Amino acid sequence: MNLRFAAAALALVLTPAALFAAEGAFDRTLHVTGPATLNVSTGSGYIHITPGPDGSVHIIGHVHASNGWFSGSPEQRTHQVTDHPPIEQTDNDIDIGKHTHYENVSIDYVITAPRGTTVSAAAGSGDINVSNLGAPLRAETGSGTIEANDLTGNVALNAGSGTIHAMMDKAEHVRVGTGSGNIHLSGVTSKLYAEAGSGDIEISGNPSADWKVVTGSGNVTLNTGNSRYSLDASTGSGNIHSDPPLTVHGNTNPFHVTGDINGGGGPTVRVQTGSGGVRIH
Repeated sequence: MNLRFAAAALALVLTPAALFAAEGAFDRTLHVTGPATLNVSTGSGYIHITPGPDGSVHIIGHVHASNGWFSGSPEQRTHQVTDHPPIEQTDNDIDIGKHTHYENVSIDYVITAPRGTTVSAAAGSGDINVSNLGAPLRAETGSGTIEANDLTGNVALNAGSGTIHAMMDKAEHVRVGTGSGNIHLSGVTSKLYAEAGSGDIEISGNPSADWKVVTGSGNVTLNTGNSRYSLDASTGSGNIHSDPPLTVHGNTNPFHVTGDINGGGGPTVRVQTGSGGVRIH
């Protein structure tokens, strides 16, 4: 076979436009009594969870399949998922996508659950959005954004590459991290650890327990108003500025400041940035 012709034929086979795709959906309603626990995972796809009626969890899965090398046509793999959705229930504990792997198949989940449902959500690549559940949340995505609000109890959010926006309500412990992306948190009053590999961090709240905020390269902005706390802030190359009164301890150093905000007397807030500024409002 002519090598030029063979290369052109191979390119045609492998171009995205030449790939045939199939789509389908499943719809399930599960009944629960009392507080529920929801675990959701998807290899590639988004996860959206909002509040719904008490006593039921409603799950819609949008299935997308493309050509694979080994296991059936896209239509066959789509039907495999829609006919047998990856949903398991034990009493009030619901697992979605557990122990499943589909070749070249992605599933987007749109879910409603009763307020107070504890959620654990994981996406290999895709956005996660959890709103108005008034409950603890653990969320992780390899590449995608995380948006959440009305969070209580323990909160753990992590994005490999993506921005995190979250609003706390009565969170007791908050841990947030992103490899490359920005972090925006509001309503934080509890113990906090926030870290960005490269990105800006902005946090609003009233620290009643210790905070630690770290970014490899980015600015840190704290909106803490009249809160009283001890500050330990350092930057590799940047300025440190506080609008509220700051009483500095020890020698003056523009790249490392320790002191009391609004007179101190509260917890300790530690801020570190490799290259960026620190602003306190």
